[in-house]
Amino acid sequence: MCAVNVTGCQRFKQLPTGMKYLLLIVACLPALAYGLTVRPCSPGVPIPQDVRVVGCTVEPCVIPIGGMVDMDCDFVSPRASNNVRASLEIFLGDFRVPYELPAEQQNACNFFEAGNCPVTVGEFINYHLSTPAVAPFAGITVDLQLQLTDDNGQALFCFRSSATIVAV
Repeated sequence: MCAVNVTGCQRFKQLPTGMKYLLLIVACLPALAYGLTVRPCSPGVPIPQDVRVVGCTVEPCVIPIGGMVDMDCDFVSPRASNNVRASLEIFLGDFRVPYELPAEQQNACNFFEAGNCPVTVGEFINYHLSTPAVAPFAGITVDLQLQLTDDNGQALFCFRSSATIVAV
Protein backbone atom coordinates (compact mmCIF):
# COMPACT_ATOMS: atom_id res chain seq x y z
CA MET A 1 0.00 0.00 0.00
CA CYS A 2 2.75 2.48 0.91
CA ALA A 3 4.81 1.79 -2.24
CA VAL A 4 2.13 3.41 -4.41
CA ASN A 5 2.02 6.75 -2.61
CA VAL A 6 5.06 7.09 -0.36
CA THR A 7 4.36 10.70 0.65
CA GLY A 8 0.76 9.99 1.67
CA CYS A 9 1.78 6.85 3.54
CA GLN A 10 4.51 8.68 5.46
CA ARG A 11 2.03 11.39 6.44
CA PHE A 12 -0.46 8.75 7.59
CA LYS A 13 2.19 7.06 9.73
CA GLN A 14 2.98 10.41 11.40
CA LEU A 15 -0.62 10.94 12.52
CA PRO A 16 -1.49 10.30 16.19
CA THR A 17 -3.07 6.87 16.78
CA GLY A 18 -6.46 8.38 17.63
CA MET A 19 -6.52 10.26 14.34
CA LYS A 20 -5.67 7.07 12.44
CA TYR A 21 -8.66 5.31 14.03
CA LEU A 22 -10.93 8.25 13.21
CA LEU A 23 -9.84 8.18 9.55
CA LEU A 24 -10.40 4.43 9.40
CA ILE A 25 -13.91 4.81 10.82
CA VAL A 26 -14.75 7.61 8.38
CA ALA A 27 -13.44 5.48 5.49
CA CYS A 28 -15.66 2.57 6.55
CA LEU A 29 -18.88 4.54 7.14
CA PRO A 30 -20.15 4.19 3.56
CA ALA A 31 -20.04 0.39 3.94
CA LEU A 32 -22.14 0.63 7.10
CA ALA A 33 -24.69 2.97 5.53
CA TYR A 34 -25.61 0.73 2.61
CA GLY A 35 -28.36 -1.75 3.19
CA LEU A 36 -29.21 -5.18 1.95
CA THR A 37 -29.52 -5.74 -1.79
CA VAL A 38 -33.05 -7.00 -2.44
CA ARG A 39 -34.94 -8.35 -5.46
CA PRO A 40 -38.22 -7.01 -6.86
CA CYS A 41 -41.29 -9.21 -6.43
CA SER A 42 -42.21 -8.77 -10.08
CA PRO A 43 -41.29 -6.49 -12.99
CA GLY A 44 -42.53 -2.92 -12.69
CA VAL A 45 -43.21 -3.09 -8.93
CA PRO A 46 -41.11 -0.58 -6.97
CA ILE A 47 -38.60 -1.72 -4.36
CA PRO A 48 -37.50 0.40 -1.38
CA GLN A 49 -34.57 2.78 -1.80
CA ASP A 50 -32.86 1.06 1.11
CA VAL A 51 -33.47 -2.01 3.28
CA ARG A 52 -31.51 -2.44 6.49
CA VAL A 53 -31.79 -5.69 8.44
CA VAL A 54 -30.26 -5.83 11.91
CA GLY A 55 -27.33 -8.24 11.86
CA CYS A 56 -27.41 -8.80 8.10
CA THR A 57 -25.65 -7.08 5.20
CA VAL A 58 -25.73 -9.84 2.59
CA GLU A 59 -28.17 -12.58 1.58
CA PRO A 60 -29.14 -14.96 2.91
CA CYS A 61 -29.77 -13.39 6.30
CA VAL A 62 -29.51 -15.90 9.16
CA ILE A 63 -32.60 -15.86 11.35
CA PRO A 64 -32.90 -18.03 14.46
CA ILE A 65 -36.33 -19.52 15.19
CA GLY A 66 -37.83 -17.47 17.99
CA GLY A 67 -35.56 -14.52 17.21
CA MET A 68 -36.74 -11.24 15.75
CA VAL A 69 -36.78 -10.08 12.16
CA ASP A 70 -35.86 -6.42 12.62
CA MET A 71 -35.62 -4.18 9.56
CA ASP A 72 -36.05 -0.66 8.23
CA CYS A 73 -37.22 0.16 4.72
CA ASP A 74 -36.83 3.63 3.20
CA PHE A 75 -39.04 4.49 0.24
CA VAL A 76 -40.72 7.37 -1.54
CA SER A 77 -44.43 6.81 -2.03
CA PRO A 78 -45.41 6.57 -5.71
CA ARG A 79 -49.06 7.33 -4.84
CA ALA A 80 -51.26 8.94 -2.22
CA SER A 81 -53.11 6.61 0.16
CA ASN A 82 -55.13 7.04 3.32
CA ASN A 83 -54.00 3.68 4.67
CA VAL A 84 -51.02 1.38 4.10
CA ARG A 85 -51.20 -2.38 4.64
CA ALA A 86 -48.15 -4.58 5.27
CA SER A 87 -47.86 -8.24 4.33
CA LEU A 88 -44.98 -10.65 4.79
CA GLU A 89 -45.01 -13.88 2.84
CA ILE A 90 -42.61 -16.81 3.04
CA PHE A 91 -41.71 -18.94 0.02
CA LEU A 92 -39.88 -22.25 -0.11
CA GLY A 93 -39.13 -22.38 -3.83
CA ASP A 94 -42.49 -21.73 -5.50
CA PHE A 95 -44.45 -23.01 -2.49
CA ARG A 96 -45.98 -20.31 -0.28
CA VAL A 97 -45.59 -21.24 3.40
CA PRO A 98 -48.74 -20.25 5.33
CA TYR A 99 -47.85 -17.18 7.41
CA GLU A 100 -49.49 -13.86 8.21
CA LEU A 101 -48.16 -10.85 10.08
CA PRO A 102 -49.87 -10.34 13.44
CA ALA A 103 -53.03 -8.25 12.95
CA GLU A 104 -51.62 -5.17 14.70
CA GLN A 105 -48.61 -5.16 12.35
CA GLN A 106 -50.70 -5.25 9.20
CA ASN A 107 -51.48 -1.53 9.60
CA ALA A 108 -48.11 -0.27 8.37
CA CYS A 109 -48.97 3.35 9.26
CA ASN A 110 -48.38 2.49 12.91
CA PHE A 111 -44.78 1.57 12.12
CA PHE A 112 -43.64 4.59 10.12
CA GLU A 113 -40.56 6.09 11.78
CA ALA A 114 -40.59 8.90 9.19
CA GLY A 115 -43.73 9.95 7.34
CA ASN A 116 -47.32 9.29 8.32
CA CYS A 117 -50.76 8.37 7.03
CA PRO A 118 -52.40 9.58 4.94
CA VAL A 119 -49.40 9.17 2.62
CA THR A 120 -48.82 11.77 -0.09
CA VAL A 121 -47.23 11.29 -3.51
CA GLY A 122 -43.45 11.70 -3.25
CA GLU A 123 -43.41 11.48 0.56
CA PHE A 124 -40.27 9.93 2.07
CA ILE A 125 -41.19 7.14 4.48
CA ASN A 126 -39.17 4.95 6.80
CA TYR A 127 -41.09 1.79 7.67
CA HIS A 128 -39.84 -0.31 10.60
CA LEU A 129 -40.74 -3.99 10.90
CA SER A 130 -39.90 -5.98 14.00
CA THR A 131 -41.65 -9.33 14.14
CA PRO A 132 -40.93 -12.74 15.68
CA ALA A 133 -39.36 -15.39 13.44
CA VAL A 134 -41.64 -18.39 13.49
CA ALA A 135 -40.97 -21.52 11.45
CA PRO A 136 -41.98 -25.18 11.72
CA PHE A 137 -38.42 -26.35 10.97
CA ALA A 138 -34.84 -25.13 10.73
CA GLY A 139 -31.93 -25.59 8.34
CA ILE A 140 -33.64 -24.23 5.23
CA THR A 141 -33.30 -21.11 3.11
CA VAL A 142 -36.53 -19.33 2.21
CA ASP A 143 -37.53 -16.18 0.36
CA LEU A 144 -39.24 -13.51 2.45
CA GLN A 145 -41.51 -11.18 0.50
CA LEU A 146 -42.44 -7.89 2.17
CA GLN A 147 -45.04 -5.70 0.53
CA LEU A 148 -46.75 -2.45 1.49
CA THR A 149 -49.97 -1.72 -0.40
CA ASP A 150 -52.21 1.33 -0.79
CA ASP A 151 -55.98 1.69 -0.38
CA ASN A 152 -56.54 -0.07 -3.73
CA GLY A 153 -54.24 -3.01 -2.98
CA GLN A 154 -51.50 -1.74 -5.33
CA ALA A 155 -47.92 -2.12 -4.16
CA LEU A 156 -46.16 0.97 -2.82
CA PHE A 157 -43.15 -1.37 -2.71
CA CYS A 158 -42.52 -5.08 -2.77
CA PHE A 159 -39.27 -6.99 -2.45
CA ARG A 160 -37.86 -10.45 -1.86
CA SER A 161 -34.87 -11.39 0.21
CA SER A 162 -33.41 -14.76 1.17
CA ALA A 163 -33.11 -15.95 4.76
CA THR A 164 -31.71 -19.11 6.30
CA ILE A 165 -33.76 -20.32 9.26
CA VAL A 166 -31.65 -21.86 12.02
CA ALA A 167 -32.41 -23.56 15.33
CA VAL A 168 -31.50 -21.69 18.48
